[in-house]
Amino acid sequence: MKQQKRILIIDDDDSIRIAIASILRINGYMADTAETGREGIEKSTLSHYNLALIDRRLPDMEGTRLLTELRSAAPGMVKIMMTGYPSPENRMEAFDKYADGYIVKPVKIEDLLKTVKERLAEQEEWCQEIDQEALRQHEDRLAVVAMGASAGGPAALERIFSGLPGQLPAAVVVSQHMPSGFTKPLAERLEAVSSLHLKEAHDGDILKTGNVFITPSGHNMVVEKRGRIRLQETEQAPSPSIDAMMKSAAVAYGPRCVGVLLTGMLTDGVLGMKAIKDHGGITIAQDESSSLVFGMNKAAIDSGAVDIVAHISVIASRIVNAVIESSAARKTSGLDPAS
Repeated sequence: MKQQKRILIIDDDDSIRIAIASILRINGYMADTAETGREGIEKSTLSHYNLALIDRRLPDMEGTRLLTELRSAAPGMVKIMMTGYPSPENRMEAFDKYADGYIVKPVKIEDLLKTVKERLAEQEEWCQEIDQEALRQHEDRLAVVAMGASAGGPAALERIFSGLPGQLPAAVVVSQHMPSGFTKPLAERLEAVSSLHLKEAHDGDILKTGNVFITPSGHNMVVEKRGRIRLQETEQAPSPSIDAMMKSAAVAYGPRCVGVLLTGMLTDGVLGMKAIKDHGGITIAQDESSSLVFGMNKAAIDSGAVDIVAHISVIASRIVNAVIESSAARKTSGLDPAS
C-alpha cells in the first residue's frame, strides 16, 4: 500500500487553514496545520512532512524567512509559498529563497491540487533516483571535483565548463566569492555553455555524476560522506569559504577528490588545497598568465599544495585526466607548463 503524503499548512488565517486541510484530506493526503512560523518549524523538526504550504505573511516572521529556516529544519521537504499579494518581485523573492512553488490567494482548488501533485511527484522521482543510482556511487566509485574562484572567476569558470564533457565521471562543487543574489544567475550562465547539469546548491542535495553544484551566496558548503551537501549560513567576507568546501570534500572522498583553485585575491583555498593533497587527491591551480588576479592560486602554489599548474585554456582537460586518475585512487604530481 502506498504511504500517504504528509502536508503541513502554515497560515494564521483559521478559515484558510481549515479549508485547505479539508480539501487535501478529501483528496487522500494527511494534513496538519500551524498558525505561526515558529510552530511550523517545531512541527517540521519533530515530524516528517513531504510538503509545506506557507503563507507569505505570518504574525511572527515573513514567509520568505521561514523558507530559509525550513531548509535546515526539514531538508528535502517541498515548500510552496502562498500569497494574497502577488507581484513579479514577490514571486522572484520566493524562488530566490528556495520555494518550490508559488500559489496566489484566494486559492483555487484545481490550482492547489495540481501544484501539490506535481511537486510531490518531482520529489518522489528525485528520491527514487537517489536511492537507486546516486547513493551507490558514493560507496567506492564517485570522484568529486572541488573548485574555488574569486576575482575573475566567472569568466574562468565559463571557460572550464564549456570544455568539460557531459560524460565527466565526477560530481563538481564550486565556491565562487560573490555577493548575495548573484550565484543563481551564475549557475544559469554556466549551464547555458556546459554539457553538464549546473544548479545553485540546496541544503540536502546529493552529489551525482555529471552534476555541478554552486554554493549560494551567504553560505558555506560542507560535503558529507556519501555525498550529501550541507549549507551553513555565514556573515564572513569573502564568502562562500573555499577552504570549508575543499576540506570537507577531502575528508569525505580522499584520493577521489580533485581540487581546482582559480584566479582571485587573498588566500582562501590554500588550506583546502593542502587538505586535498594531504588526503591523496590531485590539485590543480590556474597559472599567472591567464589569471585576472594571481593571488589565491599563487599562495597555494607557493605553499606546495599544488600538483599541476595550468593555463585556463587546458584546465578542463587536466580535470578530466585527474578525475580518471582519482577514480582509480592513484596519486600524480608535477608541473603543467602554461599553454
